[in-house]
Amino acid sequence: MKPTAPIEEPIQYVACCGAYCKTCRPFLDGFCKSCKLGYRSGERDLARAKCRIKVCCLNRGLASCADCPDLDGCTIIGAVHNRTGYKYRKYRQSTEFIRSCGYAEFIRQADNSTGAYGRLEQPGS
Repeated sequence: MKPTAPIEEPIQYVACCGAYCKTCRPFLDGFCKSCKLGYRSGERDLARAKCRIKVCCLNRGLASCADCPDLDGCTIIGAVHNRTGYKYRKYRQSTEFIRSCGYAEFIRQADNSTGAYGRLEQPGS
């Protein structure tokens, strides 16, 4: 019988900054390994990572920055969320959405998105 690759939990596709890998063109085209995949298995070494957001988030054992109690005053994620540009604004919105509605709702809506950043709607609105 042929061995199968381990199935990653859907939350592993939520990047630390709020991006969602499964709608990201570089990830889908095979040019990006994603923010988090491979670190728990030891396939990738966090000590070699260059992204300060990822290093901070994963070293603290967080699924994403949305889980961080220091999010509002964080200069690391703030440097990305406060950049000009549509995608950075969407990363911030995703992080805020996860904080208010949870990962399950975020993933449910993001998986149904046809665009790279999707449109998130508060449940019941």
